[in-house]
Amino acid sequence: MGILETIGMSNEISPFHMNTGTLFDMATGEFRAGTKHNSVLNGGISFCMGISGRQQTFKSNIAGSLVARSMMIHPQAEAIVYDTENSVTGAWRYDDFVPQDSPISERVSFLNSASMDLTDFHENVLKKLSEKKMTNKKDYLVDSPFLNPRTGKPFKTWIPTFVLIDSFSQAMGKGTLEQFEKNEVDSSGMNTAAIKDGGIKTRIMQDITQRAARVGIYIILTAHIADALQLDPYHPVSKQLQYMKQQDRLKNVGNKFAFLTSSLVQTIKAEALQDSNKQCLYPNVRSRPNEVNLINTIVQRGKTNFSGEVLPFVVTPKQGILASVTNFHFLREHKNFGLKVEGNNQYFTPLFNPNPVKLSRQNIRKVTDEDRRTARALELTMQLGYIQLCWDTFRLPEYLFTPIEKIGEMLTHDEKGCVDRILESTGQWSTSKQDREYLSILDVMSILFKEDKKK
Repeated sequence: MGILETIGMSNEISPFHMNTGTLFDMATGEFRAGTKHNSVLNGGISFCMGISGRQQTFKSNIAGSLVARSMMIHPQAEAIVYDTENSVTGAWRYDDFVPQDSPISERVSFLNSASMDLTDFHENVLKKLSEKKMTNKKDYLVDSPFLNPRTGKPFKTWIPTFVLIDSFSQAMGKGTLEQFEKNEVDSSGMNTAAIKDGGIKTRIMQDITQRAARVGIYIILTAHIADALQLDPYHPVSKQLQYMKQQDRLKNVGNKFAFLTSSLVQTIKAEALQDSNKQCLYPNVRSRPNEVNLINTIVQRGKTNFSGEVLPFVVTPKQGILASVTNFHFLREHKNFGLKVEGNNQYFTPLFNPNPVKLSRQNIRKVTDEDRRTARALELTMQLGYIQLCWDTFRLPEYLFTPIEKIGEMLTHDEKGCVDRILESTGQWSTSKQDREYLSILDVMSILFKEDKKK
């Protein structure tokens, strides 16, 4: 018996991010061995994730959209949304983030600060949630697609429960609220309110990060960014994080927020995407000129991939992240990587679909909403581009870095019919049974190159 067996190690663990079906999965992800001799992308929402930003940079929009998209991938998952700013009217808001035939609001519990403070939320929601999942462990634990190399069996994982606190900066614990009740806002009794508030939030985060990993709770905390207080002009304040601007500071979240979040992104810029005539760059039939926005975000802290990467999300105020349009925009911004461009009006054909409907700025939203294969081709092309442009070569097969022209030739000469298999697959793994074959971009490339060697 080996030493690991004497310790009694269990394979019932949750070392997994939950996929969202967006560019975010690649930015936070890495490939791990799967149970079907495949490679599974471990990227997306982590156990405790932060989304920070200044006002009107769509941080709440992106957070809610990521949760909704992941819930669509995991049909047994549930979510709790705690709105501390009283800015959302109810759970039905989250149906806007998913296709009309996939409503999720019935699986979303919606709370706000009018119904409970942060202390109550921690004690009566988060603690009870973790206790319920642990007590009913057999109902929530399922096989994951990740292989335990020690046992040769699947790792067990939890059916996810998502928790969004929007915003953590505005949330107030019972002790802070009591100070407001006892003192006038400009009295000396309020001088320690911010210190007390930060201490409460740090203690709550220390607890929930442990609970989250133990029972498969995936928490997103949004946080405000404001200017650092500069007291001494001769001694500039230091950066809070390596890739953060010197004047940026996370506000009212406690002094360990950046440390305790396992991944942290910051929305750094928002701009309306418009053409030369000031009309919507990626319109649908009802688009207003300023409907579609480009939100540049930066990964400030990531434990499974590189920090410092800039991620461009294409979003609308109503629908949140437009995943396929984001993929398309990413490829266009990188010299049309993997896109065949035709004509003066610029029609685009993505690499992984030799014969799709021709894409343009004007039809990208309609086509990808209605044509699953074209959306999948765009997703795979973006993922390959992201690997070649943004990832390191460490432990990755050399064929992932094959020039796209060579890959295009292999796809065109498709005597084995593997393109149909690829385009009918899904790139997101689920804790529920899937009706489509799971193939990561690494699996797809492996299929192509094995087929190529047989010819």
